[in-house]
Amino acid sequence: MMQALNRFSFFSGFCFLLIACSGGAHENAATKDLGTREKMYYEQYMVQGRILYKQHCANCHKEEGSGLGRLIPPLAGADYMLNDIPRTACIIKYGMEGEIVVNGVDYNQAMPANNQLTDIEIAQITTYVSNSWNNASGYYSVKDVSAFLDSCDFSLNK
Repeated sequence: MMQALNRFSFFSGFCFLLIACSGGAHENAATKDLGTREKMYYEQYMVQGRILYKQHCANCHKEEGSGLGRLIPPLAGADYMLNDIPRTACIIKYGMEGEIVVNGVDYNQAMPANNQLTDIEIAQITTYVSNSWNNASGYYSVKDVSAFLDSCDFSLNK
């Protein structure tokens, strides 16, 4: 038992050192000023956010964030998403209906709510999508996302 615990401790420490020493696999201009603790959370959120994105979002928005033609908007380089991250968190949780314009293209497909997702899961997905596919928006903590969700504009759901 002790030997297995020592192996786990060594492996966990080794992984942490790899992330800390490498500057993080996902580091970008938006995250370069984060402290060590925030960088660790950011890396964890990116990993877990990718898993959650594949489970809940990739079917429509595609694994590479390209969207689905003129039906489902892209997330890669999406001005609509990146210009208002609090709104993005609200849409992930509560869905939306109505027309939106993403990168100059009109979309009018409803997005279903994901009410079963917790605030931390929304934070992980938000951090992942806003920092993948050449997006570089930064780290969003669960505290940030909880505040975003507390102030959602429900007029998005006509």
